[in-house]
Amino acid sequence: MQIFHGTVIHALEPNAITVLQSAVLGVERGRVVFLENDHTETLTPSSTLTLRGSSSSPAHQYHLRDAELIVVPRHGFIAPGLVDTHTHAPQFTFAGTGYDLQLLEWLQTYTFPFEAKFSELQHAKLVYTKVVQRTLSHGSTSAVYFGTIHADSTLALANAAAVAGQRAFIGKVNMDRNAPEYYIESTASSLAETTRFVAAMRRSLSAEACAAIASGSPAPIPVVTPRFVPTCSAALLKGLGELAAEYALPIQTHISENTDEVAWVAELHPECSSYADTYDAYGLLGERTILAHGVYLTDEELSLIVKRGATVSHCPMSNSMIRSGAMPLRKLLREGVRVALGTDVSGGASPSLLCTVREVIKVSNLVSVTSAHQSKALTLSAETDEATELPAAAEAAAPPAKKLKMQSPKPTQPTESAQPAEPRSAHSPLSPVSTAEAFWLATVGGARALGVEALTGNFGVGSEFDAIVIDPLAAGSPFDLYGHETPLDVFQKWLQLRNDRNIASVYVSGRKVI
Repeated sequence: MQIFHGTVIHALEPNAITVLQSAVLGVERGRVVFLENDHTETLTPSSTLTLRGSSSSPAHQYHLRDAELIVVPRHGFIAPGLVDTHTHAPQFTFAGTGYDLQLLEWLQTYTFPFEAKFSELQHAKLVYTKVVQRTLSHGSTSAVYFGTIHADSTLALANAAAVAGQRAFIGKVNMDRNAPEYYIESTASSLAETTRFVAAMRRSLSAEACAAIASGSPAPIPVVTPRFVPTCSAALLKGLGELAAEYALPIQTHISENTDEVAWVAELHPECSSYADTYDAYGLLGERTILAHGVYLTDEELSLIVKRGATVSHCPMSNSMIRSGAMPLRKLLREGVRVALGTDVSGGASPSLLCTVREVIKVSNLVSVTSAHQSKALTLSAETDEATELPAAAEAAAPPAKKLKMQSPKPTQPTESAQPAEPRSAHSPLSPVSTAEAFWLATVGGARALGVEALTGNFGVGSEFDAIVIDPLAAGSPFDLYGHETPLDVFQKWLQLRNDRNIASVYVSGRKVI
């Protein structure tokens, strides 16, 4: 058993951060068996730990000589591992470059040429080992990866993740149309190679990967991965939908990232009412579907996505970097859409999901400001239209208009628990998301999208212990503490100012991997 002693911070609900000081957290066989706060006593390997007990874990005594005692760094804390629900492993090779074009031109100029290089297996092995280590070092204990169209190279990514101990969901990309000759498949080959890839993921990983899994590393999970509708024919989409159903596989793809892309899909599939309806028509929209981006989803599409239980992976950094647009996150949450977060390397410049969290807050603030201006303009326009229709007598009898007053909204605190108020009208502005909500999306939201039993995104008893240990005083830390900070203050500084040096260690299923 492992017993951690120190501050524990996690999100149990979307609008609240839970801080447990002087907590003890027990892990056995990779899962949380107890979590209790206010243990201010000094614990040593010779101590006896006495638990008060709760509804989820009974009172008990543990002799620490029989356990591994891990003390959290001073002023530090344990947080849940981050869940990156959308990133492209091969695109790490050109991350940070190529932000001079929008999506469709960017794919042709940068993405396809670089991904084509992964026909070389040795190249794939070299790159993917670095990719998995990089994402783990930034605290992504779980990651959902796009590979390339090359099955064997994408298997190398699965081997790398298993050996490193990351909880990985990996897809061989499918594309049989509207792609360059040097990087395209036939429909039959795409389906056959995907079937082979799924079987190999389950039975034919490397000896080193199998040994790691036998020692407790999570087995990588295959994901059906049509790149997006424009590069997948109707026959391929249909075949992938059938494959996902036959093997009960999760699905990942892109949707409504760019206005030109949305228009293109409408031209390619006039028989479907929308982009989302196209996926639905071929059995690719369900509870285990992750749809990246969703910037321009219509109200009808949002209703369909809610009905099917799919998740939208919000990728605000990528949406900004390649000028796709700003997804109205609050609107999706208000409509009941399941949302998680993605780094979307290389559209996104950073492999850190915490950089994505910062962008979530930033973009949400900007969308809120813009929607407020739009709401005011629409309201004034409606009032003007109504005024011009008033009869002269009624107009004379109308009371003088009230002056608009500017009011500063109360700041949203990370510990608040109230849900956002429902909009008063269709023109009501979209409120920004709070820090607590953004962190919840990066942890619990991602775990829900993956639908893995016992992976909760927090430290509830029975959950997998996927965790990061944070040291705000680490050598080279990019921020300082001045003595007045509460644990919640330190947490917020870490969210906004940190780098990978602040991550003292990373655990997946109770195994220390960093």
